[in-house]
Amino acid sequence: MNTFDHTVTDHGDHLRLALAGDIDFAAHAALTEQFATLVGAGRAIVVDCAGVTFLDSMGLRALVGGLQSAAAEGLGFELADLSQPVLRVIELSGTTELFTIRGPVQKDSGS
Repeated sequence: MNTFDHTVTDHGDHLRLALAGDIDFAAHAALTEQFATLVGAGRAIVVDCAGVTFLDSMGLRALVGGLQSAAAEGLGFELADLSQPVLRVIELSGTTELFTIRGPVQKDSGS
């Protein structure tokens, strides 16, 4: 059973995408589609990973794809408030340096 969920909130200078649950093969297509929509909005993207309980290689692929799409459009892309599963996968995969990573993001604006 896929437990993937996400919410988008508008923070003026950026869009916050809060992820929750399992970011895996089953969630890959939906997450990739969401990144395309957010990049199309033309603002920086902050991906809040606090609620991610599992991340596999396809989930990581979606995150890297989102980063690459944002960069191609000259948009900022940050990961924020990494859960242990996210931190572990990006460290083990050697992709930590690809991402701008910051601590918790404000969650109440725009929601």
